Amino acid sequence: MKFTLFSKIPFEVSHPIALIESYCFQNDFFSSYDLLKNRKIEDVNKIGARISYELLQQCKTVIKRSEDLTLFKYDLDRFLKLNKKTRYKHIKDLNNQVIQGLLKLPKIGFSKATKILHTRYPKIIPMIDNPLQDKYRQINRDWNENKADQILIDYYNNLLIEGNRRNLDKIETVISKNN
Repeated sequence: MKFTLFSKIPFEVSHPIALIESYCFQNDFFSSYDLLKNRKIEDVNKIGARISYELLQQCKTVIKRSEDLTLFKYDLDRFLKLNKKTRYKHIKDLNNQVIQGLLKLPKIGFSKATKILHTRYPKIIPMIDNPLQDKYRQINRDWNENKADQILIDYYNNLLIEGNRRNLDKIETVISKNN
């Protein structure tokens, strides 16, 4: 199956587990199989974040800043239909007001920050683990966590590329049949 990663490099996926895992969080797939209902920030440890109770309390304080962000009023499809300028503004607001605050906490990197945000807002925030960040760094050598908005902008743009969402839907169908 073909995908285009971060709007630049088309590639075949032969063993797509990590890619599927990442992208399915932005598809209906994950919400269909996610058993967590009333999400609490502590649930981030159920997806492998391994954050201490004390640090989670600090994260809660930063996450409070996200509650009024316009980005979270959208589902993925409506968000992707926004014009580019508006979509980028929402992503930059998220980065400036929340992600950078999380990154200032000890032992919180971008991967954990996206897991925390995904736990609270699974329909709109992807988890971007280290392997995906490493791939992005190969394409955009000057990227670092201080520019978290860049990877998110490219991530959402990637979902708009012809064929990517369709292929994810095909994968969802196959995985659903396999339960």
